[in-house]
Amino acid sequence: MNKIERKYILPNAITATNMLLGFLSITMSIKENYRLAAWLILLAMVFDALDGLTARKLNAFSEFGKEFDSFCDSVSFGIAPGILIFSLLSTTTNNFPKELITPLAFLYALAGVVRLVKFNVVTTASDSKDDFSGMPIPNGANLVVSYFLFAEVTGLGVEPKILAVVALGSAVLMISTIPFRIPQKIFSFIPKKMILFVAIAILGTAEYSLFPLGLYYVFANLFTFFNSKDQN
Repeated sequence: MNKIERKYILPNAITATNMLLGFLSITMSIKENYRLAAWLILLAMVFDALDGLTARKLNAFSEFGKEFDSFCDSVSFGIAPGILIFSLLSTTTNNFPKELITPLAFLYALAGVVRLVKFNVVTTASDSKDDFSGMPIPNGANLVVSYFLFAEVTGLGVEPKILAVVALGSAVLMISTIPFRIPQKIFSFIPKKMILFVAIAILGTAEYSLFPLGLYYVFANLFTFFNSKDQN
């Protein structure tokens, strides 16, 4: 194996770890360990970010890497949250229509896969753009799992209708053509000197902060989109 081939190993290994975490999340949902299932999906997001950073650092972009990343993302941010949605609605509530649980969970997962396919069709392996067409799938997964964690840690409990709205809303936004700016643009008001402090604060309060931050990201993009349409 030559040096050129070796540089692709690390980013692809990180991508595979992303998929492993998604797979483990599914097993935890099956075992009704929903908190761990949610955290595994969030951890998969960290590895999803790391594989891109590593590929850029090593200049290790490839069509294989792009496709592999999307397949792994479909497991971690499409199938795993879909299974979590199904499991939560099936086992933690008696006041949600049973006949809607499977279609809702499947629609979320399907929208995530469609979002990834659309992304792959319109981008090349090394593309880096300020805008996405539709909400990226990790943001959809974050809304689902962070809502669950927020509801649990605040003592509010998971409200099935809210979970359904979050899941369905995420599905619609993922397959939409609404431009979504990268988080760095949306949160550009944070001073650069404060970024590390803010990141540590978010990590320390993740179960409280990720859902409100996820909602802010969505509504900030929607406001920008509809405001630009009004001006035109």
